[in-house]
Amino acid sequence: MKQMEFSTSLLFFWVKGRVEVDNRFVKTNLSNTLLGFIPAGKDQQNIPLKNISGSMLSSKYYLKPILIGLLLLFIGLGSFGSSFFTGLILFVLGVGIAGSGIRTILSIEKSGTPYLISVPFFEKQKMQSLNNLIHDALAEDTDKTDLNLFFDKKVQ
Repeated sequence: MKQMEFSTSLLFFWVKGRVEVDNRFVKTNLSNTLLGFIPAGKDQQNIPLKNISGSMLSSKYYLKPILIGLLLLFIGLGSFGSSFFTGLILFVLGVGIAGSGIRTILSIEKSGTPYLISVPFFEKQKMQSLNNLIHDALAEDTDKTDLNLFFDKKVQ
């Protein structure tokens, strides 16, 4: 069993998710949150490999959070002269909100329905590794049931 733990939020990096891949299941354990940081339970799924047709990794840019973040960033820069502390808070929030508009999304196709795992851009390498783990598990599962491959290995 191989597992991968990752952050699901840019601003609130302590909110974690975990995905485990073994020879029969892909098990997800993601944190649900209110407003992106208040814990509100878990989303757990056990997806049989037989029900997964593939997985895909993509990057998405959400314009609304990026624009709101940039607006807060510029307001924060402008208020440095009157109140440094307020300017610093608005600047940091602006950077965080703008950065949260850049997401990496792992889509697991299960029984014709996509199951999406969305993470911040800095977790892209972990999602790539997880995507490779899922592809390897699917290939191994397919090879187990391929009689031609079995008899070719037996002859050798």
